[in-house]
Amino acid sequence: MTFHTIYQRVLSKGVVLTPHTRVKEISGKTVVTFNYYTDEERIIEDVDTVVIACGGVENNKLYYELKDKVKEIYLVGDALGIRRIHHATTDGATVARAL
Repeated sequence: MTFHTIYQRVLSKGVVLTPHTRVKEISGKTVVTFNYYTDEERIIEDVDTVVIACGGVENNKLYYELKDKVKEIYLVGDALGIRRIHHATTDGATVARAL
């Protein structure tokens, strides 16, 4: 799936993307945001869901705990290294095809 396809699907469902923005406050159904580049504060009312994407943290602890205890195990996605979602899904698809 390409970014173009993903954006088409997400945006057609009414999702609003606000990149380069941090959440300053969430209170009830109101979210106050702040744009890093414009210094603009924005108040968004009647919000049902907030998804914050702000980088990842590698977590491969479970892989190493199970590595010598199971017959077959694969390290993929952000457990392998923090990268873009394309790389993580490619890892998963590659392992799935190999199985």
